[in-house]
Amino acid sequence: MKNIKIYLFFLTTVLFVSCESELALNPKQSLDSGVVLTTESGVKQVLVGAYANLANGSLYGGRTQIMADLLGATGRSSTTHIEWYGTFAGFSDIYSKNMTNDNIFAEDLYRESYDVINATNIVIENANLITDLNDRKKAIAEAKFIQGLVYFDLVRYFALPFDATTSNTQLGVIIKPKAIYKYQGADLSAERNTVAQVYTKVISSLEDAYADLPVTNGEFADKYAAQALLARVYLQQQNYPKALTSANDVITNGTYSLSTTLLGAYNHDTKQSEDVFSIAITSQTGDNQVNNSYASTNLGGRGGDIAIGGGYYLKFTDPNDKRSSFKYSNSLGDDLTLKYTNQFADVNVIRFAELLLIRAEANIRLTSALGDTPRNDINRIRTRAGANNFILAITLADVLNERQIELAFEGFWIHDLKRTKTTIVGQSKTFLYNDPKLVFPIPLRELNTNKKITQNPGY
Repeated sequence: MKNIKIYLFFLTTVLFVSCESELALNPKQSLDSGVVLTTESGVKQVLVGAYANLANGSLYGGRTQIMADLLGATGRSSTTHIEWYGTFAGFSDIYSKNMTNDNIFAEDLYRESYDVINATNIVIENANLITDLNDRKKAIAEAKFIQGLVYFDLVRYFALPFDATTSNTQLGVIIKPKAIYKYQGADLSAERNTVAQVYTKVISSLEDAYADLPVTNGEFADKYAAQALLARVYLQQQNYPKALTSANDVITNGTYSLSTTLLGAYNHDTKQSEDVFSIAITSQTGDNQVNNSYASTNLGGRGGDIAIGGGYYLKFTDPNDKRSSFKYSNSLGDDLTLKYTNQFADVNVIRFAELLLIRAEANIRLTSALGDTPRNDINRIRTRAGANNFILAITLADVLNERQIELAFEGFWIHDLKRTKTTIVGQSKTFLYNDPKLVFPIPLRELNTNKKITQNPGY
């Protein structure tokens, strides 16, 4: 498996070259189509390169997850789940909800996401070079899975939230329907698609991926990874019937299960039973940014830029719950999570525990028990954590609290607050779930090159 990871790293550096001649305003990667896109192996290499780019620190190597926690934090108070002690100005501004349109981390997320999307478009457009029909179908399906993943997080960060009670005509992000092979002289100006259109694109891509991906696919996305991501998307839309169906499919028919121990769910560099989809990190790239921000210096981090806040502990009612003590202290006495203690560990994107939580929540909201009862699903997670099981029927509040406990520090906080329409009490003001300050600005670089695009409110 490590050989695959090393190959991913070197492949990315070989396939893509910098495009700084465009004033660094266009996507930084430019493909030499005359060299690569003449053979079947070349197209497959572009696909592997797209996976490798997902591991970039600005994407699923960690910062996509980190920013969700920082943006969802209530500010330094007794109720916050995390405390920010780092010195990166870009992260500090996200934590304080005081971003500007040149925020480097928002800009990197935007640019790197469209780099990946362009690579997947290249794969789809040139898949006819793959002679074996099954291989061709799988390559297209993997490209569509990646597109679904990236567009989903782009629209969650750069647009006002999806609201199941409206038509969602608010501006989302740009859907790029075709690959760009040469940026020099190309007119890249375009207005943003609506949030509804982006979600339609995400769901269509993931449905296609689910239909054509194999049941198992090694380190790469498989059929049930696509279905699991669909469950997450439907949950964000508050489409609980479809979230329930998708989550139940993965739980019932997939090959995944909870790790036997809490520690076993994290800090590994080979795929484990709980890993529905994860990002490979290597000693060559070393770009595990969650470890960088959450870990002490002796464990490869910056000493604890992000510490556990007192509000996280307030969510526990059972002293036997090992998740409340799943921590260690840095040299300053701050509590740091044990979820990140290996700078070369894979970064979790979708864990099996999330599917149990989705199924439990959807069943609660629909007063149903498809697959199992909400209480049994939650108790499976609590048993692994050493917590006392619920005996009586559980409530929606129980499930949402369990979700915050189990998925803390993994990039869910702001997205859950938005879909449950929960107010955030910040350091200086209160933010409603749909406050424009909880949305990233369209980056200044994009505004300078795209004369048709509209900036988000408040920027």
